[in-house]
Formats: sequence, structure tokens, C-alpha cells
Amino acid sequence: MSESFSAVECSIETLDRALYASREVGDLVDTGDYLLNTALYYAFGFVAGKYMNLSNNPTHLEDTNAIYQDFYITPARLESSHEYLRRIFGLQVTRKAHTVSHIGGHSTSYWNARPHQYAVKNWRADDKENPSRKYNIPKFGRERVLDQQNLFTAYLLPYKVEASSLASRIPRYVRIGKKKSKARVLTRVIEGKIEEGEFISNHPFGIYDYEGTPKGDLISIRMKPTPLIVQGRYDGKYICIPRRYENGKTILPYKLEFLKGKR
Repeated sequence: MSESFSAVECSIETLDRALYASREVGDLVDTGDYLLNTALYYAFGFVAGKYMNLSNNPTHLEDTNAIYQDFYITPARLESSHEYLRRIFGLQVTRKAHTVSHIGGHSTSYWNARPHQYAVKNWRADDKENPSRKYNIPKFGRERVLDQQNLFTAYLLPYKVEASSLASRIPRYVRIGKKKSKARVLTRVIEGKIEEGEFISNHPFGIYDYEGTPKGDLISIRMKPTPLIVQGRYDGKYICIPRRYENGKTILPYKLEFLKGKR
């Protein structure tokens, strides 16, 4: 027997070029197709971290200790350009329509971290007089970043608070990524259902956020600081959230709790 469950859909639109390091290959810093919930808890203003973290140790557990059982924020997944046009501009775009090439996506650029001086000496790696010889300090490289007009979808799953109350607390504009790029957030409350049985999840969640053991069909992705489960077949209670423009549903386990496996 199913029961009703209200969730908050968060549509996150990038307004600047957004960068974070999902992986580093050689001189390339790559930005992936997901926004981790380790960042969204802070971006949405539900918790506040230290202004300066001199120890360079994450404080996610301490910062969310008072709220992690009240609600859960899922990681955000990247949507297609068709979904962007439908959700942001209200255009009726079908799946057969051609992809709009100038909306969203990634771009790669070069960066240079040399100091702003008139002349800078190019030290050899084995030069004993090189002041940075013992340190791995990159001086130049490439950045693959998210462009403007990318659309991400995240969900807030309330357990002890009302969905409308959570939606009202999320600011219209937030900062995301290593360079605090601007993004716009649109929210709406969706009526879903809690059901029980075997299910296949189809929206990402943190690998430490659920205690259930997958039975198969598992797809995971390695990210820092926490890996994601993109898909998995489980047995137990799950949440069905109807999608806006499609007949399909977003399926997530119940009950997800932020970094539950680390507490």
C-alpha cells in the first residue's frame, strides 16, 4: 500500500562558467555532470561552514549534525537542452527535435598561474636553485568547465518538516563551484508516493547516504569527496516522484540520510 509524499524539485540553472574538480588527468581539471549534495547543503543556505579551513579537513558531518535526519538533499543531475528549453522558457520541445548546440554543455580553456611580473624565469625541474623543486605546484593547465545555461535537477526529501517550508528557505540565486559561480534556483513542490518492493533507482545519491545493499544493475561514479550511485536495484521502501514533462518517474530509496554511513 502506497502513501503520499511531498518533495521539492530544485531546478538549478548555471549563469556563469562553473568549475569544480571531479577528476584531474595530467594538466586537465575536469568538471563532471553532477553537483554533489556536499556542496548543495551549503549553497542552499541550510548549513554554514568555516570561512577559513586552515586544516583543510572537511566538516560536513559536524555542520549537518542537527539537520541530516530532518530532510535530505540529493545530488543534482545534468539535464538535456530540450529539458532546459521546456523548464526555463516553457517551450514545447519534443524528443525528435534537434539539440540546440549553443545551450549548455562544457568548454575547455587554458589557465596560467605564473606571478604577474615583468619577467619570470622558467626553472628546470632538476635545478637545485628552483624554489619550488620539492613541491608539485602547477603553473599552467586546462580547465573543462560547465558553461552558462546548463540545467541541473536536485530533490529535497522532507522527513520531519513540510516541503513548502523547505522550498521557501532556498534562495533564488546561489553560488556554486570552486570560483563561486552564480546560479539560479527554481523550486516547486511535487506530490509523490512511498511504495515498497523491488525497485531500480534512477537519480544519483551519495554512496554513504543509504544502508541498503544493491541486488544488481549497479552504476556508480567516482567523485570527490563522496562517490555517487547513479543507478541500482534494491528491495525495500522507495519514493516515486513524477517528472514534469515525461510519463516516467524519478525513483529514490527511502530513507536517505546525508553521510549516514560515516556517522
